[in-house]
Amino acid sequence: MKVIIIGGERVPYFLAKKLVAQGYIVYFVNKNRELCEEYSRTLGAEIINGDGTDKAILDQLQIEPDDIIVLLTERDRKNFFIARLVQEYYNVKNVVTLLNNTENEDLFEKFGIRTLKVTDLIMSNIEPLLFENEVVAALEDEANTKGASVLRIDIDWDSKIARKNIRELSIPEGIIVVGIVRGDKFLIPRGETIIEPGDKLIIVCNEDKKAQAIEMFSL
Repeated sequence: MKVIIIGGERVPYFLAKKLVAQGYIVYFVNKNRELCEEYSRTLGAEIINGDGTDKAILDQLQIEPDDIIVLLTERDRKNFFIARLVQEYYNVKNVVTLLNNTENEDLFEKFGIRTLKVTDLIMSNIEPLLFENEVVAALEDEANTKGASVLRIDIDWDSKIARKNIRELSIPEGIIVVGIVRGDKFLIPRGETIIEPGDKLIIVCNEDKKAQAIEMFSL
Protein backbone atom coordinates (compact mmCIF):
# COMPACT_ATOMS: atom_id res chain seq x y z
CA MET A 1 0.00 0.00 0.00
CA LYS A 2 1.24 3.46 -0.96
CA VAL A 3 0.14 6.92 0.14
CA ILE A 4 0.05 9.26 -2.85
CA ILE A 5 -0.14 12.99 -2.15
CA ILE A 6 -1.11 15.20 -5.08
CA GLY A 7 -0.85 18.99 -5.02
CA GLY A 8 -0.24 21.48 -2.23
CA GLU A 9 2.99 22.99 -0.96
CA ARG A 10 4.00 23.01 2.71
CA VAL A 11 1.17 20.90 4.14
CA PRO A 12 2.06 17.82 2.03
CA TYR A 13 5.72 18.19 2.99
CA PHE A 14 5.04 17.73 6.70
CA LEU A 15 2.39 15.08 6.04
CA ALA A 16 4.79 13.10 3.85
CA LYS A 17 7.61 13.50 6.37
CA LYS A 18 5.46 12.08 9.15
CA LEU A 19 4.22 9.17 7.01
CA VAL A 20 7.73 8.28 5.87
CA ALA A 21 8.90 8.31 9.50
CA GLN A 22 6.14 5.82 10.29
CA GLY A 23 7.37 3.48 7.58
CA TYR A 24 4.85 4.16 4.79
CA ILE A 25 5.75 4.31 1.10
CA VAL A 26 4.93 7.85 0.03
CA TYR A 27 4.66 9.45 -3.41
CA PHE A 28 4.39 13.21 -3.87
CA VAL A 29 3.09 14.65 -7.16
CA ASN A 30 3.34 18.33 -8.01
CA LYS A 31 3.76 20.33 -11.22
CA ASN A 32 6.03 22.88 -9.49
CA ARG A 33 9.53 21.78 -10.56
CA GLU A 34 11.41 23.85 -7.97
CA LEU A 35 9.25 22.47 -5.17
CA CYS A 36 9.82 18.92 -6.36
CA GLU A 37 13.57 19.46 -6.52
CA GLU A 38 13.56 20.85 -2.98
CA TYR A 39 11.50 17.95 -1.64
CA SER A 40 13.63 15.36 -3.44
CA ARG A 41 16.59 16.57 -1.37
CA THR A 42 14.83 16.56 2.00
CA LEU A 43 12.09 13.91 1.86
CA GLY A 44 12.47 10.16 1.81
CA ALA A 45 9.55 9.98 -0.62
CA GLU A 46 9.18 9.30 -4.33
CA ILE A 47 8.84 12.71 -6.03
CA ILE A 48 7.01 13.05 -9.36
CA ASN A 49 7.10 16.39 -11.16
CA GLY A 50 3.89 16.64 -13.19
CA ASP A 51 0.20 17.50 -13.30
CA GLY A 52 -1.97 15.14 -11.27
CA THR A 53 -4.83 15.57 -13.76
CA ASP A 54 -2.67 13.93 -16.46
CA LYS A 55 -3.33 10.18 -16.65
CA ALA A 56 0.15 9.62 -18.08
CA ILE A 57 1.56 11.03 -14.83
CA LEU A 58 -0.79 8.89 -12.75
CA ASP A 59 0.25 5.79 -14.70
CA GLN A 60 3.83 6.33 -13.51
CA LEU A 61 2.64 5.81 -9.93
CA GLN A 62 1.51 2.23 -10.56
CA ILE A 63 -1.61 2.94 -8.51
CA GLU A 64 -3.25 -0.08 -6.90
CA PRO A 65 -6.79 -0.36 -5.44
CA ASP A 66 -5.62 -0.38 -1.82
CA ASP A 67 -3.47 2.75 -2.17
CA ILE A 68 -4.52 5.93 -0.37
CA ILE A 69 -4.81 9.06 -2.50
CA VAL A 70 -4.63 12.45 -0.75
CA LEU A 71 -5.62 15.45 -2.91
CA LEU A 72 -4.45 18.86 -1.71
CA THR A 73 -4.80 21.19 -4.69
CA GLU A 74 -6.42 24.57 -4.11
CA ARG A 75 -9.36 23.93 -6.45
CA ASP A 76 -12.25 21.59 -5.66
CA ARG A 77 -12.91 21.02 -9.36
CA LYS A 78 -9.36 19.76 -9.85
CA ASN A 79 -9.48 17.56 -6.76
CA PHE A 80 -12.78 16.08 -7.91
CA PHE A 81 -11.45 15.39 -11.40
CA ILE A 82 -8.39 13.56 -10.05
CA ALA A 83 -10.50 11.65 -7.53
CA ARG A 84 -12.79 10.37 -10.26
CA LEU A 85 -9.79 9.45 -12.43
CA VAL A 86 -8.24 7.24 -9.78
CA GLN A 87 -11.59 5.71 -8.92
CA GLU A 88 -12.50 4.91 -12.51
CA TYR A 89 -9.13 3.81 -13.93
CA TYR A 90 -7.42 2.27 -10.90
CA ASN A 91 -10.40 1.20 -8.74
CA VAL A 92 -9.04 3.11 -5.76
CA LYS A 93 -11.42 3.06 -2.80
CA ASN A 94 -9.60 5.37 -0.39
CA VAL A 95 -9.54 8.95 -1.64
CA VAL A 96 -9.24 11.90 0.73
CA THR A 97 -9.47 15.45 -0.59
CA LEU A 98 -9.12 18.95 0.73
CA LEU A 99 -12.53 20.64 0.38
CA ASN A 100 -12.21 24.38 -0.12
CA ASN A 101 -15.91 25.16 -0.62
CA THR A 102 -18.35 23.31 1.66
CA GLU A 103 -21.10 23.79 -0.92
CA ASN A 104 -19.37 21.05 -2.94
CA GLU A 105 -19.49 18.50 -0.12
CA ASP A 106 -22.57 16.62 -1.38
CA LEU A 107 -20.98 16.04 -4.77
CA PHE A 108 -17.87 14.50 -3.24
CA GLU A 109 -19.90 12.36 -0.83
CA LYS A 110 -22.05 11.08 -3.71
CA PHE A 111 -18.96 9.39 -5.16
CA GLY A 112 -17.56 8.18 -1.83
CA ILE A 113 -14.76 10.73 -1.72
CA ARG A 114 -13.77 11.63 1.83
CA THR A 115 -13.41 15.34 2.45
CA LEU A 116 -11.22 17.40 4.74
CA LYS A 117 -13.01 20.72 5.23
CA VAL A 118 -10.86 23.79 5.82
CA THR A 119 -13.64 25.78 7.48
CA ASP A 120 -14.49 22.93 9.88
CA LEU A 121 -10.85 22.56 10.88
CA ILE A 122 -10.62 26.27 11.66
CA MET A 123 -13.96 26.37 13.48
CA SER A 124 -13.09 23.34 15.61
CA ASN A 125 -10.14 25.32 16.95
CA ILE A 126 -11.79 28.70 17.43
CA GLU A 127 -15.19 27.55 18.73
CA PRO A 128 -13.84 26.83 22.24
CA LEU A 129 -12.28 30.30 22.27
CA LEU A 130 -15.52 31.91 21.11
CA PHE A 131 -17.53 29.95 23.68
CA GLU A 132 -15.03 30.81 26.39
CA ASN A 133 -15.35 34.52 25.59
CA GLU A 134 -19.15 34.28 25.67
CA VAL A 135 -19.08 32.53 29.05
CA VAL A 136 -16.63 35.02 30.53
CA ALA A 137 -18.59 37.99 29.16
CA ALA A 138 -21.83 36.66 30.70
CA LEU A 139 -20.13 36.01 34.04
CA GLU A 140 -18.51 39.45 34.05
CA ASP A 141 -21.86 41.12 33.42
CA GLU A 142 -23.21 39.46 36.54
CA ALA A 143 -20.09 39.57 38.69
CA ASN A 144 -19.10 43.20 38.18
CA THR A 145 -22.29 44.47 39.75
CA LYS A 146 -22.07 42.13 42.73
CA GLY A 147 -18.53 42.66 44.02
CA ALA A 148 -16.96 39.68 42.25
CA SER A 149 -14.21 39.16 39.66
CA VAL A 150 -13.81 36.73 36.76
CA LEU A 151 -10.30 35.44 36.03
CA ARG A 152 -8.85 33.44 33.15
CA ILE A 153 -5.67 31.60 34.12
CA ASP A 154 -3.48 29.42 31.86
CA ILE A 155 -1.96 26.31 33.42
CA ASP A 156 1.66 25.80 32.36
CA TRP A 157 3.48 22.49 32.31
CA ASP A 158 5.45 23.43 35.44
CA SER A 159 2.44 24.78 37.33
CA LYS A 160 2.25 23.54 40.92
CA ILE A 161 -1.43 22.64 40.49
CA ALA A 162 -1.04 20.75 37.19
CA ARG A 163 -2.11 17.07 37.39
CA LYS A 164 -4.01 17.63 40.63
CA ASN A 165 -7.75 17.31 40.97
CA ILE A 166 -9.94 20.19 42.11
CA ARG A 167 -10.63 18.60 45.50
CA GLU A 168 -6.90 18.32 46.31
CA LEU A 169 -6.44 22.07 46.02
CA SER A 170 -8.55 22.90 49.08
CA ILE A 171 -9.84 26.03 47.38
CA PRO A 172 -10.89 28.58 50.00
CA GLU A 173 -14.42 29.89 50.30
CA GLY A 174 -15.14 32.76 47.93
CA ILE A 175 -13.18 31.23 45.00
CA ILE A 176 -14.80 28.87 42.47
CA VAL A 177 -13.48 27.21 39.31
CA VAL A 178 -16.53 27.45 37.06
CA GLY A 179 -15.05 26.15 33.79
CA ILE A 180 -12.02 24.63 32.09
CA VAL A 181 -11.15 25.13 28.42
CA ARG A 182 -9.21 22.06 27.28
CA GLY A 183 -8.32 21.83 23.61
CA ASP A 184 -11.59 21.99 21.70
CA LYS A 185 -13.77 21.26 24.75
CA PHE A 186 -15.34 23.32 27.53
CA LEU A 187 -15.55 21.34 30.78
CA ILE A 188 -17.72 21.94 33.84
CA PRO A 189 -15.34 20.84 36.61
CA ARG A 190 -16.20 18.61 39.54
CA GLY A 191 -14.18 17.74 42.62
CA GLU A 192 -12.48 14.80 40.89
CA THR A 193 -11.64 16.75 37.70
CA ILE A 194 -7.87 16.74 37.14
CA ILE A 195 -6.27 19.99 36.00
CA GLU A 196 -4.03 19.32 33.01
CA PRO A 197 -1.10 21.35 31.61
CA GLY A 198 -2.44 23.55 28.83
CA ASP A 199 -5.83 24.01 30.50
CA LYS A 200 -7.33 27.46 30.82
CA LEU A 201 -9.28 27.92 34.05
CA ILE A 202 -12.22 30.29 34.37
CA ILE A 203 -12.51 31.39 37.97
CA VAL A 204 -15.08 33.51 39.79
CA CYS A 205 -14.05 34.98 43.12
CA ASN A 206 -15.05 37.65 45.59
CA GLU A 207 -13.25 40.92 44.89
CA ASP A 208 -11.30 40.65 48.15
CA LYS A 209 -10.12 37.14 47.16
CA LYS A 210 -8.78 38.13 43.74
CA ALA A 211 -5.12 38.40 44.75
CA GLN A 212 -5.33 35.10 46.62
CA ALA A 213 -6.89 33.36 43.62
CA ILE A 214 -4.23 34.67 41.25
CA GLU A 215 -1.47 33.54 43.60
CA MET A 216 -3.03 30.13 44.11
CA PHE A 217 -3.62 29.22 40.46
CA SER A 218 -0.88 31.14 38.64
CA LEU A 219 2.24 29.76 40.31
